[in-house]
Amino acid sequence: MLSVSVVFFTFAIGAWVIGLYLIGMGSEPTEEGNNPLLTVGWIELVVGLILASQVFVLLQQTDLGIVAGLVGLFALFFISFGAALIKGADLRPIGNLAIPVGILAALYTPFEAFTAGFFMFQSSAIWWGIVFLLIAGFTYGKVPAKLLGWALVITAVWGFLPAVYLVLEVDFF
Repeated sequence: MLSVSVVFFTFAIGAWVIGLYLIGMGSEPTEEGNNPLLTVGWIELVVGLILASQVFVLLQQTDLGIVAGLVGLFALFFISFGAALIKGADLRPIGNLAIPVGILAALYTPFEAFTAGFFMFQSSAIWWGIVFLLIAGFTYGKVPAKLLGWALVITAVWGFLPAVYLVLEVDFF
């Protein structure tokens, strides 16, 4: 389950960084003109690459192969999102990508890896589905930045908790 912990921690870091940026923490350029969104883009890209590496680890574990598909979707999203932020590209295509990622994330709730008594996994999958749809709405100007930012901060906390439980080998609901 260590690879699942890495996935939760990494995903949570990505959500935390962009969430805080969207609520206004560290979002102002410096006096030297450095744009913090560029740094956020690099962090999101690294998050995507780490998630992509975990897909291969998860595929080696026979009982977690289905989770590898979900992690692959997240990796694709974070790599694309990071690259778009770094390049200063239009984020509407990222919003378009967020729609199927969100729907597919929510559809993972009935799979065995998510139903083995782990309320945290099931609720996370549903919450991720909602947040990815909020991302799509944000990129089209329909969802306010602060609303999405707070949703991402909640997502980060929700991601840190199961990771800590898994690392400490604590049974959780």
